[in-house]
Amino acid sequence: MKILIIKHGSLGDLVLSFGAIKTLNYHYPNDELYLITQSNYKNIFIKLPYVKEILIDNRSTIIQSIINYLKIIKKNKFDLVVDLQNSNRTQIYHLFTRVFTNTKILSARKFSNIKYQQKTLGVQHITQNHKDQLSKLNIHKYFSPDLSWMSLKKTNKNNYVIMIPGASKTGSYKKWPTQKFAKIAKHLIDKKLDVYLTGSQLDIEDINEIIKLCPLAQNKINESKIDIFLDLCLGSDLIISNDTGPAHIAGLSNKHLIWLANDNEISKSCYPLGDNVHKIFAEDVKSIKTEQVLEKIEQII
Repeated sequence: MKILIIKHGSLGDLVLSFGAIKTLNYHYPNDELYLITQSNYKNIFIKLPYVKEILIDNRSTIIQSIINYLKIIKKNKFDLVVDLQNSNRTQIYHLFTRVFTNTKILSARKFSNIKYQQKTLGVQHITQNHKDQLSKLNIHKYFSPDLSWMSLKKTNKNNYVIMIPGASKTGSYKKWPTQKFAKIAKHLIDKKLDVYLTGSQLDIEDINEIIKLCPLAQNKINESKIDIFLDLCLGSDLIISNDTGPAHIAGLSNKHLIWLANDNEISKSCYPLGDNVHKIFAEDVKSIKTEQVLEKIEQII
């Protein structure tokens, strides 16, 4: 059997889906699994061990996307589609899949052959939604997301704290103020810990603002690319992050992660997983006090 898994969305959304993908790989060891997602994620997660191949859907105009998707379905002759995205877009895909192919579909959206009732955001974690969805295939042994395959086994020195002060282009409302990050950075440096500021070039303004206020904090953008970020986390004593994609990788390192987030339905259903995730919520993340974070740090370090 050939199975296609659909997962679009953000970096964090994709990472959280790896548990479901690993679960499908475990229960269908002799079948071929494929993942369809954006091209940038294919480049980052090219070594994902649970699938034979990562296929591309960059979600361009809906007509072009439907044509591209149907070509992929027909070329590969998929027997089953597992829709982990469950979006309005994938619902349209399913309509055309039903009309033009014999491929079966597992989805919470219309036109699926195997349908399940998805809980709304805020009721339970998204991975529980995935677990409920896969139970429709009589799958009851579910695996949590695992990123151990991403580690290059590089040795990093300890005695450093990672800060993730940025967010996506549309996620400025998720940012804890840089002045507060700088105050925490000074405290940690006084405790003889190095502070690594991580992110991408999109975050350079935030990073420079922190360094201006705390000159001993270090810009580690070049050492925090997503495909090598896990090893940087594995060598750390602590990670402090906004609600942003790399936090999900940080959480799965099982190092202590302080996660700062707005108290809303999305964050309650899509928080990072891991053995040592410490969540600090506020109606507006910007109102979280540095004293709250310092108190949590003292409990951890």
